[in-house]
Order: sequence, then C-alpha cells, then structure tokens
Amino acid sequence: MGRLKTIRTGKGIDRRHQEGQVTIFLTLLLVVLLPVLFLTLEVIRYEQAKGRISHIMVGAVEQVMADYQVEMEQWYHIYTLDENYLGKGKEVASNRVWDYLEENLLSVDWLGRVKGFYNFQVKDAQMIPKQYLYENQCEHLKSQIHGWAIHTMLPNQKRRTRTNENARNQKSRSVSNPVERKEQENRSNEKESQAIIDMLDPRNLIEEIKRLGILTVASNDRLPLSKVKILGEDLPSKQLVWAKADGATNSSIIQDKAELELYIWQHFQSALSIVREEETAYSNEIEYLISGKQSDYDCLEKVAKELVLLRLPINVVAIHKDSGKKNEARATALLIATLLLQPEAVEAIQEGILDAWAYGESIADVKCLLEGEKVPIKKNSSNWKLSFSQLFHMNTMVPKQSESGMEYEEYLKLLLLKVPEKKLYFRMLDLMQLNIQIKYPEFQIKDCMTQYQIDTTVQLDTRFFSLPMKKGSGYEFIMSRTGSYQ
Repeated sequence: MGRLKTIRTGKGIDRRHQEGQVTIFLTLLLVVLLPVLFLTLEVIRYEQAKGRISHIMVGAVEQVMADYQVEMEQWYHIYTLDENYLGKGKEVASNRVWDYLEENLLSVDWLGRVKGFYNFQVKDAQMIPKQYLYENQCEHLKSQIHGWAIHTMLPNQKRRTRTNENARNQKSRSVSNPVERKEQENRSNEKESQAIIDMLDPRNLIEEIKRLGILTVASNDRLPLSKVKILGEDLPSKQLVWAKADGATNSSIIQDKAELELYIWQHFQSALSIVREEETAYSNEIEYLISGKQSDYDCLEKVAKELVLLRLPINVVAIHKDSGKKNEARATALLIATLLLQPEAVEAIQEGILDAWAYGESIADVKCLLEGEKVPIKKNSSNWKLSFSQLFHMNTMVPKQSESGMEYEEYLKLLLLKVPEKKLYFRMLDLMQLNIQIKYPEFQIKDCMTQYQIDTTVQLDTRFFSLPMKKGSGYEFIMSRTGSYQ
C-alpha cells in the first residue's frame, strides 16, 4: 500500500510539472506573439491609412479641378483654374483642400471628439501652381484649342449677321465726311482757279481721305464704330512674356492654321457678324486680333487700310489695261496741265489720276465688303465699280454688286495669316480677359492655371505599436498630387 501511494504521488507531481511547462510555454508564446500581432495590426493600419489618404488626395485634386473658371469654359471652351478665385485670394484653393481632407479623413462624434480606428490630423495643405495658360508660348492654350477642334462637329454654327439694332447698342460715334467738307470748300472758292483744278483732279481728294481715314467714306449704319478707347495696362499682351520655360522642349502639338481659324471664327465676332448676345468689350474682335488698336473704330480703320492695300495692286493693273479709262484720265490731265501752264506734265498727271482712280476703286471695294457684298478677285471694265465722276461723290456712291468674288470675312482670314503668332495668341487672351472682366472686374488671365500640385501633410496617431517611421507623437504622411486640364 505504501509503495502504491508513492507511485501515485509521483505521477501527480509529473502531471503538475507538465502542466506548468505548458503554462510557461503558452505564456512565452503569448508574450512573443502578442507584440507581433500588435506590430502586424499597426503595419496594416499604417498602410491602410496611407492608401486612404492617397485616395482622398485624388478627390481633393478633382474638387479643385471642378472650380474651373466658368465663363472661360462656356464662352471659349478653355479650362483654367483662377488662382486668385475672382479676387477672393490665393489662399482659397489651399483652404478648400484643407477642408476637404478634414471632412473626409476625420470622424467625430456629437461632442466633436475624434473617433474610429484612425485618428488623423491635417498638418498642412497647399495648392501650388505648376503651369499657367500663357506659359511656354501658350502651350496649354494651343493644346486645348487642338482638343476642341478635334471634337467640334458643326463649325461656324453660332455666327449671325450683325443688324442695325446691334450697331445701335454700341456707344455713340461721330464720323466726319471729307468729301462733303471738300465740296463745301470748293463751293466757297469756286471762282478761284485752284478750286477748279481740285474739282478736276482726284489726287488731292484721295490724299484727304487718307488723312481722315477710309471709314469716312466706306462706313455704314450697321457697323459698330465706337471711338471709346480701352486702356488696359493689365492686358496679357502688355504684361506677359512670350517665352519657353527653362529646359522645355518644343510642344508636341503642331498648331494647325485651319484649327486656329475655326476656333477664332467660332468664338470671336467681327464688324459684320456676332457669335453671342453677351456684352463684349470690343465689338470688332477679329479686327482687334488683326490690328491690336484701342477702339472699335481704330480697329476697323486699320483693317480697312489693309484691305485697300490688298485691293490696290489688282485695281492698278486693271485700270492700266483699260484704254477707255486711260483716255478719260488723259483728257483730264490735259485740262489740268493747261490750267497749270505745264503741258510737259501731262504724262505724270495722267499717271497720278489713274493711281488715284485705282485707289478710289479700292475704297469702293472696301465699302462693298463692309456692306456684306462680294468683290471680284480680278477687275475689268465690266465689273469696275467707280466712274470718274463718282470719285468726287464716294460717300453717296452705290457700288455695283457682284455675284462672285470674296466676302469681307474671307479677307479677314487672309489678314489673320499676317499676324505674328505671339501677337495673335496674346490678343486672344486680351479679349478673353476684357470680356470676363465685364462680369468679374478682378479676373486676370495671368492668374489662370492649367496645371497645379497639391502638397499635404497628414499625421496619424500610434495605436498598437510604435513603428520606426514614427515622428513625434505619430506618423507623418507627406503626399503630392498633380491636377491638369490637359
């Protein structure tokens, strides 16, 4: 019995010893595995937090992109972000990013206490411009025009002919008439021999028209001829620099002239047609693109002079081939030379009369164009508009109409080809800025971004374990994302 008891006692001791070893093993296992578990949870939490911040950053970029300048898109189909938020300040964009991050990262209870598995804290949020619309020789403007042209299905569908009512809506104008002035001077001096010569010789009259302006005889009531000058020292063409960025390569977008012409005709109006009903700073916008002058009148006057110069060589050649007109000019030249007692000057006077007549015909061509009529490309005796007597009454002349030839806006397309690239794009930006400033005076093209970067710093608290990337009281996530309208 004693031996049996001893055996049983030994077995109990062995069992308790084994149980103790298991307990110690489990304890050691727990001690080892628990930190590994916490480490694993913290790593998972860290990586998920990183992914969540990255995902929300994408949303922040898209929210800023949604703040594009509405009028630039509606009127010109150009997407830009106004860095100054229409005068509200450059910090508005950064504040909106900050608010968006806090709204989507932080979860708070009804007492305002942060709750949940992640305790984020936004430390910094900045919106930094990367490229403006005008930079790198208007690279992004060209790119967006290219993209617009590719997706445009119905060119020129919005253009409408300007009416008398459109013209009356413009500011009042005053146009003097040199022909009437000339006739008054002649009547007051009709007894003088020089006045007789002036009545016979169109050269002086042409010089007077050149001095006073083509529009004094070529204008009509339908044309917008405001003389109010637009003095904008903050215009893009006056303050922006046409240059490539350091290290920039040539743009991959080759601006097709046809695309640019299509864009201009879809978005800018001329003296004869409009594209929208909203008020514009210039009525003669395409004429401004060509001339860059400070008023509607000056813009159209410059274009009229350019058109006269285009038509003049054609008319000079035509009149020198017309024997009837040469004989009429010679007869007048003989009479003038006789009155001047200079018979040797007949040939020179005849040539001067023919040139003045051709110049007057060119003015008549411009008058027809501005009335919406076509002008034949080549001239002959059958389609010549101006008789010799009509040279002295050009303001009341009713030119012959032609069924063939080129119209006013077709000539404008030719004149646009002569405008240097820098001037053309900057003047387009001038018109965009001036028109939007009618509604938002604080708007500036120089503040229009097409590409930007959002930099953020977000802190996450530690929860289960302190990882090596911990800084201070938590982990810092410094992230950048780029937004672009290209």
